[in-house]
Formats: sequence, C-alpha cells, structure tokens
Amino acid sequence: MFTRGTLIYIGQRLVLIVLAVLGVSSLVFLGIHRLPGDALFSEHLHGTQYELTLHHYGLDRPLWLQYVSFIGGMLHGDLGESLVNRGVSITPIVVREMSVSAEVGIVALLFTIGIGMSFGVVAAIRQNTWLDYVLSTTSVVGYSMPNFVVATFLILAFGVWLDNITQGTFYFQIGWPGRYGTIGAIWLPAFALGFPYASIVARLTRASMLEVIRQDYIRTARAKGLREWVITIRHSLRNALIPVITILGPLVIGIITGGVVIENIFGIPGLGKEFATSILNRDYNIVIGVFTGYAALVGLANLGVDLLYVVIDPRIRY
Repeated sequence: MFTRGTLIYIGQRLVLIVLAVLGVSSLVFLGIHRLPGDALFSEHLHGTQYELTLHHYGLDRPLWLQYVSFIGGMLHGDLGESLVNRGVSITPIVVREMSVSAEVGIVALLFTIGIGMSFGVVAAIRQNTWLDYVLSTTSVVGYSMPNFVVATFLILAFGVWLDNITQGTFYFQIGWPGRYGTIGAIWLPAFALGFPYASIVARLTRASMLEVIRQDYIRTARAKGLREWVITIRHSLRNALIPVITILGPLVIGIITGGVVIENIFGIPGLGKEFATSILNRDYNIVIGVFTGYAALVGLANLGVDLLYVVIDPRIRY
C-alpha cells in the first residue's frame, strides 16, 4: 500500500515526533522547576531525612545537571521515579494509562466518524426535508455543548434516571473494572467525548456531500443506471471525505486533550485522571511524564490522520 517515498515520510515524521516529545518534556521540566514551593515539603520530613530524600531524587544538584540526567533517562525510556510513592517508576504508569486513554479515545473517534458521517450523508441526501432539519439541529446543539455537559446529562440519564425507572435492573455504573475497560464501561464516556466533535463532522460532511452530488460525474453515474447506494458510497462519499479528513487532525487532538475532563468525571484511570491526581499531590515527575505521554499521542494521531490521505485518495503521494 505504501511506496518507498511514503515509508521515508513516515520515518521522517517519527523522528520529528521524538524531537517534539523531547521539546515538550523539556519545557515542562524547566517550567515545573521554576514553580514556587517544594514538592518534598512535609511536616514529617525535615532535617537530615529531608536532605537524604533530596539527594535520593537528585534535587540537590544544579538544575542543568538535573536536566541532563532527565534527558538521558528519557532517551533510555526512563521518566524517573515518583516523588510521592518512593521506588515507583513512572514509565510503566504512563504506558499503562496511555493504553487506557487510547482505548477510550479510539472508541470516541469511532463515534465521531460514524455518527458524524452518517448524519451528514443522510442530511445531504434528504436536503430540505424534515430529516435534514432534525439532523442539522442536532448537530448544532451537539456542537454548542461542551463534552463535560454532555457527560453530566448522560450520567443523569443512564446512571440515575434509568436506575430509578428500572428499579436498579438497568443502569450505568461509573468506574473502571480492572486494568482495561469493558464495552459496557467504555461506550458512555466515549460517546460523551466524541459527540460534540461528531457534530462538526456532520456539518462538514453535509456541506461536502452537497457539493459532490451536484457534479457531472454523479449525474453520469445515475444516467448509467447505477444503484443509488453505489453512487452515494463509492462515488459521492469517497470524494467528499478529503475535507473531512483535513479536520480530523484538530478533532483528534481535541479528543485526546478532552479526555482529561471526561476521565475525571467517569473515574477512568487514564492519563487525564493521573494528571489531575499528580498535580494535587504535587508529584511533579508524574506531571512531566503525563505531558510526555500526551505529546507522543498527539504526534502519532496526527501521523495516522495524514496517512489516511493516501488510503482515501490514491492521487496523493508523499
């Protein structure tokens, strides 16, 4: 599927992603160390014990030496040790929580693309009918509501009202069973995360489809007697996807960063929840590690979106 030029392009982008991750983590590292206060300060930690703890974490060295040690550890896949839980390595924590956040994000992206494109295609085919008006209004409402508002309504509907109506037979339980979530635990937070962005995709798909279905080659396909679903899927939708893929890059970034709020609302043990917890605990090493994980996810997501161009439109080459 990918030519030699595309593989070279992927290699170059991966190098840029590594450099971007190093740059982001370096900025966060230097910024964290400029904050007032002391992450190790405690009424139970003072005197010689305090100095020994500083030495254990290397915080008694000059900042430039700490930075060199930090970069060296990153290049070897070591993000350091938790300041709150001594002896706990940060890298396995970030990798585990990246997988959880990616799990929710991928399902949210599927909701975004599936719902958004379905609404857009149907609204375009049934232009100026009651179905078009309903779907367009739903898209406007969804676009106007932040994901935490959608999450609140969904929790009320499926976690409280449904529980009361069915007398506890059917309801959504907030939480995360085990290391990886089940379909029953993922779908509601993923929908809350993806629905506002699905509204954007729906509006863009509708506009793009309306432009494509008026082209001469679509009229020619109908004149040849092709079935309507073949014209819609194979000819209209595929050519209308390019503008939609263009907007997917920012939407993916929005889904990744929006996960910080959704994970804390639904109690999902991902990067977002760990980020909030580490800030409250003043565990600055984990804060740096979480930022590093987010930078890697954003870079890889953007690379994946760019490669979709080659799959959708064979004329595009890198």
